[in-house]
Amino acid sequence: MELVGVSHGLTLQELTRWEAFARSVRAQHWKVYDTGSPALDAKTEKVTEVSNSHYEFGGYLQGVQRVQTDGPYLIVNSTVFLTRALEIWKRVLNASNAYAFPIYGDATPSPDPRIPEIPHPYYSSWIFLIRDRQALETFTTALERTLSQVAPEPSVAYAGYLESWLNPRNRFYGWHGPKTPHALQRKKKTIRWEHRLSAELATLGIASFAELSRWHPVAQLADKIKRHWASFAKS
Repeated sequence: MELVGVSHGLTLQELTRWEAFARSVRAQHWKVYDTGSPALDAKTEKVTEVSNSHYEFGGYLQGVQRVQTDGPYLIVNSTVFLTRALEIWKRVLNASNAYAFPIYGDATPSPDPRIPEIPHPYYSSWIFLIRDRQALETFTTALERTLSQVAPEPSVAYAGYLESWLNPRNRFYGWHGPKTPHALQRKKKTIRWEHRLSAELATLGIASFAELSRWHPVAQLADKIKRHWASFAKS
């Protein structure tokens, strides 16, 4: 296993968590790609500073272009420590090393299958498990296409969905990050990239982590509880 981590403004404390996480998934090689500016004491040979031009997606791209082994590869961003049920996800990732599918992702039902821009399911872009070098090449090409395409004008239904998700009316739905114009624009871009990448990967044989481990639905439920709890804590 080779771990490709992506962070933004890495601290030494977080770097320690990455090291422990790499051990827990039995990663022989691991590196964190920082799209921000890592703390001085976190600047080690395990950390590479990269461009923030495409946020975490650009971090993924620069990370997969620098892998050192023939796989498998675990690509994950730092939300694994913030909004995810880390201990349960370790069970998912350690469930098997017999990968029947080339790519695994965190499959999520579309909020409205009638919206053409959202695949059903789509794959939450915080984590991907890729079987081998051949699958990584197809993933990389799909990611490059996603980031290079000019986003078309969204359908009325999709525009409505984005607005309601970014500015939710209650704590049980939507995104509860900062509401500055820059933050909202960034989040809108990354949501659209997530959906477009999901559509690209659907043609490449991606499968849900549920195909790898029976713990995946448990992890998703625990993630949801953790995110809701965090949103209430902010209020």
